[in-house]
Amino acid sequence: MTIAIDRQSLEGSQLFSAYLQDYLSVARFYPAGSPADLGSYRKVLEQIHTSWADSRWQALREVGHVASPAIRARLEELVEEKGVLISTGQQAGLFLGPLYTIYKALTAARLAELLEKSLGVPVMPMFTVASEDHDWGEVDHTYLIDLENQLVRLAVHAPGMDDPQAPSTPVERIPVPSDIEQAVAKLVQVTPNSEFKVSLLDPLRMAYRPGRSFAEAFQDAFESLLGRYGFLVQRTASPYVKRATRELLWSEWRRRHQSSERLLRRSAELKAADFAEQVAVTEKSTNLFYDGPLGRDRILMEDGEGRLRRAGDRLSELELRAALEGSPERVSPGALLRPVTEAHAFPVVAYVGGPAEIAYLAQSQVLFELHGVPSPVIVPRNAFLLIEPKVARVLEKYEMAPTDLAGDPRAMVNRQLEERTPPTLRDSLARLREMVTAGLGAVEEAALEFDPGSTGTVGKSAKAVQQSIDALEAKLQARVRERHDIMKQQLLKAALNLYPEGRPQERVLNAYPFLVRYGEALLDDIYSLVRTPLG
Repeated sequence: MTIAIDRQSLEGSQLFSAYLQDYLSVARFYPAGSPADLGSYRKVLEQIHTSWADSRWQALREVGHVASPAIRARLEELVEEKGVLISTGQQAGLFLGPLYTIYKALTAARLAELLEKSLGVPVMPMFTVASEDHDWGEVDHTYLIDLENQLVRLAVHAPGMDDPQAPSTPVERIPVPSDIEQAVAKLVQVTPNSEFKVSLLDPLRMAYRPGRSFAEAFQDAFESLLGRYGFLVQRTASPYVKRATRELLWSEWRRRHQSSERLLRRSAELKAADFAEQVAVTEKSTNLFYDGPLGRDRILMEDGEGRLRRAGDRLSELELRAALEGSPERVSPGALLRPVTEAHAFPVVAYVGGPAEIAYLAQSQVLFELHGVPSPVIVPRNAFLLIEPKVARVLEKYEMAPTDLAGDPRAMVNRQLEERTPPTLRDSLARLREMVTAGLGAVEEAALEFDPGSTGTVGKSAKAVQQSIDALEAKLQARVRERHDIMKQQLLKAALNLYPEGRPQERVLNAYPFLVRYGEALLDDIYSLVRTPLG
């Protein structure tokens, strides 16, 4: 018996659900077109070919850190034939973060394969590492299930980064901490010995060498694991990206009032349609960050100049322009502008995203329009649930579906045990309650005939009787639970594997323990099950 791979439905906001189920109802927020219509991709391809000068195609040759000669040759083909990219991306989570990072990537690779057959130009998948993000606490750890079936948190600690008052440093500039060696050793310890272990974990160890950029480590690990799917992997803070986008960032500053007005208007439009905005916007906030005294800091509009939100320092136009010219790494886009800068730097025909991304891209569309950047078709990623044989046996034994184990683990177990309480016991208790209620009603009626003041006495007695029945039921249920203790432990362990801490598996667990146990062929098995809106 091997691992089972169950395709899952993505769940998200009301806006995301409408995008999936009734695109036409939200089409005005996503002008690139339906992801299920091949014409949408052809339209964006035409827009790219119309707006991209030949010099921009040639500049793609300057993209650095290409994984292999094969990828370099593929990129050269893309430049020569004016091909396009299917983009996706993620934060630089430790050891590639949770499983859904893999699912996003494989969705992009599958879509690229399909579109190349239809568009008549080279189509490559691209994975972008969000290396300018400064949320260290979101990327410094990962989770896995160890050999004892316990949830283990692997984490690394960068000096000073645990201090909430510390500068907000982008992960591009955070070195891999020295305790990474303990994290790798722990990963080796808690994963099974298999024929795949060395070939998987040695490249991971090489990628996460102490002292190098944390974002670069993620990039190398990703390329080592998923490079065979033909990915161009880029970091948002790479020299090429910073050169290619600095004029757009300057344009965003010069048009900051228009940008703000359009975003506020889009937020109002979403609210009028009963959708919530994914990213809050204010009149004074811009979509730009600047590396100031307190690290990466949002630029606010104030009296015709900029002011850093956390540090409070003033930032003049001359200072901002000088930074973009001489130190472009100091200026970076916010979440709503980032997809625009990416589509400006690369010929992106489609973007593969999750529920939150697809929701906030409804806001980003106004920035695509403002800067004249073709907006890519937005494609939902795939989601899967990995069910190992040990878990499948528990589900089969108790005739349960995986979703029966969702939610709070303790509440789930209690619910399942209650459902498995002998029906005759439940029926007998129910009949007892009915008989007692009827009998007490008759007693109360008779008592009131000769003593109208006896209502309180009868009521108290009735309550005491019902409490006695409740106590009897609780004791009987406790005996049932004792007899089902094995079932309880098995269900809790199965739930831990499928819904760790009550959350979807894909959002918590790391991929490497599964790959060590089942080999890299598991990636191919998942890839074979990937479905896109085009098939």
